[in-house]
Amino acid sequence: MGKKKVTIKEIADMAGVSIATVSHVINRTRYVSPDLVDKIETLIRETGYQKKIEEKERHLKVGRQSEIVAVIPNIESTIYRDMVIHLKRFVSIQGYQFYIAITDNNLKEEAQVLYGLIQNKKTAGIIHVPVSDVATDYKRLIGSGIPFVCMERNILGDGIDAVEFRDRDAIFKGTDYLLSCGHKNILFLRESSKSTTREERTKGFFRALEEHGINTNDANIADVNLESGAENCILEIQKALRRYMPTAIMAGGNRITLYLMKTLRDIGIECPEEVSVVGFGDEGWSELTYPPLTILKRDVEGLSRRAVNMLFEKINTGSVIEQDCYADVELIVRKSTKMLDNGPFGEEAATPESIVITKEEKSRLRAGNYRVAISFHYTGTSWAELHEKGIRDELEQYGIDVVSVMDAHFDVALQNAQLEGIRLQKPDAVIAIPVDDKKTKEKFQELSKVSKLVFLSNVPENMEKNSYVCCVSVNETENGNNVGRMIGQYCKGKHVEAGFIIHGAVFYGTRARDSAVEKILTEQYKNVEIKAIRSFGEIANAYQVCKDMIVENPQIKLLYVSWDRPALLVIKALQELHREDIAVFTTDLDYEIAQYMEDGIVKGLSTQRPYEQGRTAAHVVAKALLSNDVPRYVGVQPYVVEEKQLRRAWKDIFHEGMPEKLT
Repeated sequence: MGKKKVTIKEIADMAGVSIATVSHVINRTRYVSPDLVDKIETLIRETGYQKKIEEKERHLKVGRQSEIVAVIPNIESTIYRDMVIHLKRFVSIQGYQFYIAITDNNLKEEAQVLYGLIQNKKTAGIIHVPVSDVATDYKRLIGSGIPFVCMERNILGDGIDAVEFRDRDAIFKGTDYLLSCGHKNILFLRESSKSTTREERTKGFFRALEEHGINTNDANIADVNLESGAENCILEIQKALRRYMPTAIMAGGNRITLYLMKTLRDIGIECPEEVSVVGFGDEGWSELTYPPLTILKRDVEGLSRRAVNMLFEKINTGSVIEQDCYADVELIVRKSTKMLDNGPFGEEAATPESIVITKEEKSRLRAGNYRVAISFHYTGTSWAELHEKGIRDELEQYGIDVVSVMDAHFDVALQNAQLEGIRLQKPDAVIAIPVDDKKTKEKFQELSKVSKLVFLSNVPENMEKNSYVCCVSVNETENGNNVGRMIGQYCKGKHVEAGFIIHGAVFYGTRARDSAVEKILTEQYKNVEIKAIRSFGEIANAYQVCKDMIVENPQIKLLYVSWDRPALLVIKALQELHREDIAVFTTDLDYEIAQYMEDGIVKGLSTQRPYEQGRTAAHVVAKALLSNDVPRYVGVQPYVVEEKQLRRAWKDIFHEGMPEKLT
């Protein structure tokens, strides 16, 4: 007699677990702890049960109740194409044949498809993306006794089993993010066809508005009829943009996202400079657009696994044993969104593009023989060099001379002396970065009586509003948010203790940036524990501050440092402590920081765009020489830099290829 074949129940008994757990290990349909997986897989091999599994996979069922059919609206949408791929894999593991039927999102077509499946004796089960959510439309299916599970959409009624995405939470996440960025006028583009998915997404949009104290109604919702063809969809989106003039758009689906980006491109609206976009990103192109899209990405594989698992529970037991009805949707922040920034005195930020110099004004500037001086806090960095280059390149267009460039070497007394020298020169305008928020105020106030002042990054504390023209700065709150999100993604799924080494001075820019990093981690990434916060005040102190912090808190695995120059001293301290295992995040890209990013010590940063900031400051000066119609605060978007995109980032920031030595 042959050796008795072991059963799945006997495997479960030997492992001391349920049959369902053994099934999940075999079919990879649920999470099981690694130790338990090893134990069960060892038993499967030792008992010879592996041969039974392989035999089952080789011989698909035939005849009565041998087919699983997925009934889907179309195969044009990426989500349904991906579903089919995952469903086929999971169904085949169970030994069944897999087929698809397409309804074209048409109720009559769907009824015919379902009638055929009900009559077909080979139909063992149905995975169904329903056209309607009304139970009476599916009386025949419900009464047939054929096991079925709704997927992605649901039929409203008792006893209907379904697996869905957390659509309400997803749209809430996307809308809440835009609202947190300061956007109030947000347009929600949704599909016109009615479904539980559409209703859930609308509820998520309303919930986000409510939590931010904004009236909830349909005023900022536009429906797009996806069945009407691409051209009509684009026309509908164009009409909505003209009607609502939003600063941000929440796109309610993959195809809507695609049509929206085409619309913005065709009518010349810049993203995110003129409008921020959060879309759905189940398609690969969302990361390849320029800018890369901020997206809601759905776990299609997880949804498919749950649907198949639920269906086979019904086939094998007559009911659903484990209710795991939802798959997650993740918000991935990229570069298609921006924060609406406010200046030091609460001024709403203007964009660089909003300041227009006419041909007539350009002629007047060239004839004016205007002179401009520059007062830097320090010039010994690529950051300062790019600021100066941007300023000179822009002023050169208008025939404006740069009469002096001062370097204060972070010395208050020296900058005050230099400002006095500039005042005696009486230039028409001065572009300046203060060394100290308080101690330079008096000299800048005196200088403002003879020259128009444009500040870069910061305004001296209590400076009278009418004594300067404008402050041009990177959006420091978004700069900090970018770093916070990078840290959160880096630490995803694990508890990490972090240290903050911050400037600590009262500078508006660094204070806003550091606070933003702390706020976003505290509110959205609670797995990151900020164990210690220390300020360095002067850059040279960052080295010792880091050493003291790590000696006192050796469990720290991640450091945030306010910007690149103190970060370099922090890295030096970490190397001396032999703690290269600690990840560093900071702001501003420079040659040495790029090297440490290549070496894997710096994991990510958000950077100013100094050349663009310099050009913008010069552009503001040129406008201010002829007009009082100049915004008080202009915000330039920061730039996120990750290791895999370092070469592209270098080119975008420095406007030249990465040095060969670095590459």
